[in-house]
Amino acid sequence: MAALTKNHGVRFIDGAETARLVQVPDFATIAIVAPADEANPSIFPLNTDVHLYGDEADKIATLGDAGEISMAIDDILSEGINPSLIVRRVAKEATRNEQLGAIIGDPSDRTGLWGLLDARATTKVRPGLIITPGFDNDSPIGATTVTMTNQGADYTHATVTFTATGALVQPKGHCVIAGGKVSVVIDDAGFGIPNTCTMVIDGDGTGAAGTVAVGPVANPVALAKSAVAKRLLAIGICDAPNLGQTEAAAWAERLKRDNGRYLYAIDPAVRRFTVLDGSDDTILTRPASTTVAALFAKRDREKGGPYWSPENQTSSAIVGTARPVSYYDGEIDHEANYLVNAGVNTFIEGKELFGSETLSNDANWRFVNKVRTENAIRAALPVALRPFRGQNFTAHNALMFVKTIEYFLEECVQLGVVVGFTRYFDRKLNPNINMRAGIIRVELPHENTPIMSDMQIGMQPYLPAFDILAADIQQALGGYEPIAA
Repeated sequence: MAALTKNHGVRFIDGAETARLVQVPDFATIAIVAPADEANPSIFPLNTDVHLYGDEADKIATLGDAGEISMAIDDILSEGINPSLIVRRVAKEATRNEQLGAIIGDPSDRTGLWGLLDARATTKVRPGLIITPGFDNDSPIGATTVTMTNQGADYTHATVTFTATGALVQPKGHCVIAGGKVSVVIDDAGFGIPNTCTMVIDGDGTGAAGTVAVGPVANPVALAKSAVAKRLLAIGICDAPNLGQTEAAAWAERLKRDNGRYLYAIDPAVRRFTVLDGSDDTILTRPASTTVAALFAKRDREKGGPYWSPENQTSSAIVGTARPVSYYDGEIDHEANYLVNAGVNTFIEGKELFGSETLSNDANWRFVNKVRTENAIRAALPVALRPFRGQNFTAHNALMFVKTIEYFLEECVQLGVVVGFTRYFDRKLNPNINMRAGIIRVELPHENTPIMSDMQIGMQPYLPAFDILAADIQQALGGYEPIAA
């Protein structure tokens, strides 16, 4: 070809691009973020992602007995699996609020939960399931509402300062001015307010003042976990309060939001027989998130991917739940159904995982298997499509780009994890100016497979059944015919 570089002799030219193989990454690695103050710092440094497998007993032993991490690993191993784990140890703090702060960490410094964003780069392993056992079940006190006792007058600008003595994080807000009068909006509820909160309004007007009410707010560890899980395309498993169905529902309602699709909540806590070094072995009450994480990983390994709900598995390790949860087949008025309708999953009969709910505020992402299927699609396709980056923008390469997507989604349909899909090139969304810049957009409407959740059986009388009975009677009686008159 004259268009190619001149050559005298034989050479090899790579053929045209073809559709690429899509490889779905593993989503079963369990990331644990918690303190372990007796850990060997050379093996488990603070705020460092360390990858290990469940059978590395010598390495696990260096975590020591104090803190939550070694107990969490025991909970997971007790389900009979050899998990892939990422351990991220944080400092042991003196107060509950400070400990929650250490678990959350700082997004800019990549400490606490936020450090998991670097886990794939440092360990070559993707965190797929995130737990912080025992640290996301409460609702810390924060600023909830502002009541203006006087909106003041003649304001054109104003700022508000909140003061809550002893709070780990002070509330923040801003002023809204209309007609010279001031209203206050809370932007940040703060964290760990021990008593009361006051506010002061400064501006160019006079008289604006108000009171601040404090009360339970969304658990900040769970909120941070949802944000991190969204970035990682993971699922954060959260422990609800372990107090009762009403408290669990209120806790869940505070967490329901856009990123709630990445959270799977469980209540109540569970009981497990535990071998304790240096003391009597006993049955302990443990956070349920560790057991649930193991059941997620177990289902992934058995089914070969993250597309299926962990529901309906029975735990091999727990001896019961911290409180009984009522459940009746064929009925709706029981605690298990109440919890699931509130977005909180549970165990029924003291052993069987019940529920596939996320804490999403969008009903489309209610089921955790649909979210994990979407996570798998969004994680796998960009990697598979990398080879097209830098290739010439031709019709053939555009076709192969689309075929790569098509072949993968067709396989998902065959697996039963995607109901159906279509793909098309919308000319209106691909104007010439965009294509000149190397931009191609392909539409991919698809629907991930939901679980079977509400299985209804319509029951009503069936009078023709007596025709069958009559025929059976006539056959059984044989020659007992009516006597002729």
